[in-house]
Amino acid sequence: MQTAQSDDWRPGFAKRAENFSEVCSLAERWRWSPGETIARVAGAVLKGTPSLSIPQRMTLLLYVEHLNQDRLEQDIACVWPSTGLVADYLGCSESQARANRKALEAAGFLVRDYTRANRPAGVEAYDLRPLMARLEELEAVDGAIREGVAARRAAYSETVAFPTKYSARAPESRRLEQSHENYKSSVRKKDAAPPRSHTQERASPRPESGKAGESSTQRQRTGQDRAIGSPEGASGLGSAKSDASVYAEMVRQELRTAIQVCPRLAPLVRDAVLANPASATPEDAARVAAAAAEFMPQPERNNDQTAIWGWRKHGIRIVTMLAIALEDPEVRSACGYFGKLATQERGAADLRLNLARILRNKGDLPPPETAAPPAEPDLPPLMFAPGVEEAPWPEINAALRRLIRDGAHGSWFNRVGFHGITDGVISLSTPTGIAADRIKRDYVEAIKQAADSVGVFVERVMISVRKR
Repeated sequence: MQTAQSDDWRPGFAKRAENFSEVCSLAERWRWSPGETIARVAGAVLKGTPSLSIPQRMTLLLYVEHLNQDRLEQDIACVWPSTGLVADYLGCSESQARANRKALEAAGFLVRDYTRANRPAGVEAYDLRPLMARLEELEAVDGAIREGVAARRAAYSETVAFPTKYSARAPESRRLEQSHENYKSSVRKKDAAPPRSHTQERASPRPESGKAGESSTQRQRTGQDRAIGSPEGASGLGSAKSDASVYAEMVRQELRTAIQVCPRLAPLVRDAVLANPASATPEDAARVAAAAAEFMPQPERNNDQTAIWGWRKHGIRIVTMLAIALEDPEVRSACGYFGKLATQERGAADLRLNLARILRNKGDLPPPETAAPPAEPDLPPLMFAPGVEEAPWPEINAALRRLIRDGAHGSWFNRVGFHGITDGVISLSTPTGIAADRIKRDYVEAIKQAADSVGVFVERVMISVRKR
């Protein structure tokens, strides 16, 4: 390799990377050793260069493919594929191929051969000896990647038991959303797959066969009754210090209202479950799954499996979610909304507000009784807009309606009072300060323009808040 360091070197003909001298020194020290084959070099480039982009890596692999094993054993690692050939192989332009080559040279994987005039040589143009010298380095990178993958697999495969308290919970399945699997039975009987991750604090012995432990997201047993779904998890209201009895009462209220909203779900909630949601059994889960498949007959959505998935996350509250999906008039797709509620993470929000809104829409909830305000015949009501029929306000208001949107006009000018125009000053009033501030901020110019369009001179707009 000519490094152009002789006396007749003329600078300025070729641009070199800043590490050119180091790469040349690395290339000069390399000597072939047994076992260094072209296949080994290609494998090291493919798996040991994560810092390179894919086009750069492919370019380097093309150069490696042009190596000759016999010349390699003679300590010669020069290749000379043309830029056009490399561009054709990569399916890119020649300028892109040259950019990839410059990036490889800057990264220290190859060096162009130079003449004494500091010009790139035209015969053996690309020297891969720097790559050969870094072969063990690339293989070490490959080994580190493999060790990282092995460590992650070891962490996944460690056995961790998460005991559950409630036997009504169905087995855990990490990849079941809208139930991507079909089963003949609505309740799966096989054991749950071990979790993918864990912490040392959560690790605990596997419960004995036929016994149910406590959920990993729940507190230790204290003898208190708890609702299905754990106060810390499925309620959406509590924290680590929340009272379980508060959560249980919320679940009971949800279930009572859900039965009122959707009476056909009443057989799914036994009196014992209604009194104590924690007493739900696997048979209850099976009935809920069967009801979901019956009331939402879309087999492709696997609603029974969605119900089981929701039961694992939220327990008996899945009945409330089913009632909302079936009866809410604002829901376009009952199956889609049920899946959204059932597959959300633990911490579902309080559903009593949803149920109350459905009952109000059905008319089952009477409006709250309010005492009639005392009659004040001598005072105009708050909604009264004085002077709206006095000229020229009707004409101005009609022109104003054409200038702004109907929604904005109805919101801010529907109760505006008119108190006359004096010396170019129009006096208006509003029942609230919010309306007055909004008109002052956004609609003063529109009022002036509307007045001008009907031939009324308005220079200033004065807005006041009228009192009763």
